[in-house]
Amino acid sequence: MFAYYPTIFRHLLKEIFTYFIFTFIIFVFLFQIGKVFELTRLIVVHHISFGTIVKLLIYTLPYFFSYIIPVSTLFSTLLTFCRFSQDKEFMALKASGISSKAFLPLLAGFAFFCLILTALTTMLGIPWGSEAARDLTFSLTSQKAEVALKPGVFNSLPGVVLYVEKTENGQLQNIFLYSEKKAYPGETIIAQKGNILHQKNKVIFQLQNGCICKAPTREKDLVTGFLTYQNYNYILEIPSHLGKRRKHPKEYPPWELWKKIKIYKKEKKDPTSLILAFHKKISVPGGAFIFVFLGAVLGLREETKKSLGGISLGLILFTLYQALFIAGKNLAKAHVIPAHLSFWLPNLIFGGITIYLWCREIND
Repeated sequence: MFAYYPTIFRHLLKEIFTYFIFTFIIFVFLFQIGKVFELTRLIVVHHISFGTIVKLLIYTLPYFFSYIIPVSTLFSTLLTFCRFSQDKEFMALKASGISSKAFLPLLAGFAFFCLILTALTTMLGIPWGSEAARDLTFSLTSQKAEVALKPGVFNSLPGVVLYVEKTENGQLQNIFLYSEKKAYPGETIIAQKGNILHQKNKVIFQLQNGCICKAPTREKDLVTGFLTYQNYNYILEIPSHLGKRRKHPKEYPPWELWKKIKIYKKEKKDPTSLILAFHKKISVPGGAFIFVFLGAVLGLREETKKSLGGISLGLILFTLYQALFIAGKNLAKAHVIPAHLSFWLPNLIFGGITIYLWCREIND
C-alpha cells in the first residue's frame, strides 16, 4: 500500500528535525526571556542565590515545553514541505510516479515521536516541575515573603491572600490581607503601611493604621466584627513539612488525577478542575500528533509555497488552536459544555480539517 523510499525519507527527516530543533530553540528563548528579567530582579533586589534561580528556570521548562513542542512540530513539517514544494522537488517526484501518499509513513513515525515526547512532558515533566517550583517558592517565602510579593496584584501566600499597592524602601503601602487559615469565619485586614519580619517557621506582618473585619462566627449570624488599630502584628505560621501544602491539579500525573476524580464524585464534590487538568494532559500530545500532518499537507499546497507565507500561516494556526483551547476551558468552567470535551474541541476541529485536506491532496 505504501512504497518505501529510503533516500527521500532520510533527506526529508533530516530537514524536518533541523527545523524542529531550530524552532524549538527559538521558542524556548522567546518564552523564557520574560522570566529571565523577573529572576534577575530576585538576584539583585532580594539577593537570591544564582543556583536557586537556575533551579526555578529548570522547573518551569516542562510547562513551556508543553506549548513549544506542538508548535515546533507544526513549523517543522510546514516549513520543510513549503521548501520541498517551492523548489519543485515535489513536482519532480510526482512526475516520477510518487504521490503525496508516500509521505504518510514518514510523517506517522515523526508524529508518534512528537506525541510521546509531549506526553512525557505533560504527564511526568509538568507534575514534577510544578511541584518542585511551588515547593521551592514555598520554602523561599518562609524565609523571605517579599520574594513572592508583587505590588499591584493579589498574591497567594501560604494561608493568606495579600495585596500591596506599592513598596517604598522595603515598607509595604496600602495593604489588603485576607486570612485563609480557616474555612469559616474569614478575616480581612486593611492597613496603610507595614513591614515583614521573619522568624523560624513564621512570617510576621507588622501593620499600622488600619482595621480588621471578621465574618460572623456562625453562618446564621449577620453581625460582622469590626476593629480599628494603630499597630497590629499578624503572624503567619509556615508548616515545616511541605507535604501539608495543598497541591494544584497540574502537579498530579493523569493516573492520580483519575483516582481523585473518582473520590470527588463519591463525595459529591465538583471535580471540574480535576477533569480539566486530566484531559489537558492527554489532549495536548494529540494536538502535537495532528500538527505534524497538518503542517505537511499545508506545505504542499500552492497557497503556502512561500516560506514567509508558511511562517505566517503557522503562527495564525497555532494562535487559533490556543484560542479554541482557552475557549473550551472557559466554557467547561461555566458548565456550558462537558468538561470531558473542553480540551478535545481544538483537536477534533483541526483533526477534521487535516483529514479533509489530506483526502483532497491524495485525490488530486
